[in-house]
Amino acid sequence: MKLTILGCYAATPRTITNPTSQVLEIRNRMFLIDCGEGSQVQLRKNKLKFSKINHIFISHLHGDHFYGLVGLISTFMLLNRQTDLHVYGPKGIKEIILLQLRYSNSYTGYNLYFHELDSKESEVVYEDDKVLVKTIPLKHRIYTNGYLFQEKAKERKLNIEIVEEHNIDIAYYRKIKYGGDITLPDGTIIANQDLTFDPEPAKSYAFCSDTIYDETIIPIIENCDVLYHETTFWNQKLRKLQAPCMPQLNKRQLLLPKPTLNN
Repeated sequence: MKLTILGCYAATPRTITNPTSQVLEIRNRMFLIDCGEGSQVQLRKNKLKFSKINHIFISHLHGDHFYGLVGLISTFMLLNRQTDLHVYGPKGIKEIILLQLRYSNSYTGYNLYFHELDSKESEVVYEDDKVLVKTIPLKHRIYTNGYLFQEKAKERKLNIEIVEEHNIDIAYYRKIKYGGDITLPDGTIIANQDLTFDPEPAKSYAFCSDTIYDETIIPIIENCDVLYHETTFWNQKLRKLQAPCMPQLNKRQLLLPKPTLNN
């Protein structure tokens, strides 16, 4: 799992940082989270391939979190993109983006899908065979969500010496990797735990953008491996953030947005 901070800090760009945007690479997927102004330039500077971004998650409709989106969508068109692009964000994002494209006569040559959100409860918004993404309802001046990205359990690793010792055909390897036991021709059952090693633990990442301090989100984020959380009152609130109400998190696991995080 790799996180690249394209921009963070305040609503206005500075010489040392850009408005909010980041890229999460997990299980061979590349997700763009928020898309403030200048995100395209930051993608270039960080040598990240535009073509690998197929899913964009927007937290809320304040400019510093999505004003770079229409530019990125237009650039995809100029690069002759053919792959479908999915945009997840608050209700209204479709109207905003399509209006800009309509009046600039910049319709895409690829399929552009909008998944508009309005639920105030956490919900799964994306899922495939390797990754699941759910919303983290936040409290801000307008409707806002953070996002929790969770790896699904990885396949088990073959203990190849034991597998070969029992002359198990390669055709059964996939079954073994996914936890299946094996029955030999003589009826002997070989337990999966004897044929495999435990996989690496699945990882998770929580992105919480603009929000007030809100303990109701703790059940959603408390066991995540890495938390990126908006903070306005740096030192004053850090002690409270590490209070017993969040026993699963510690300072080392917190990615707090400040200029030094910018790549």
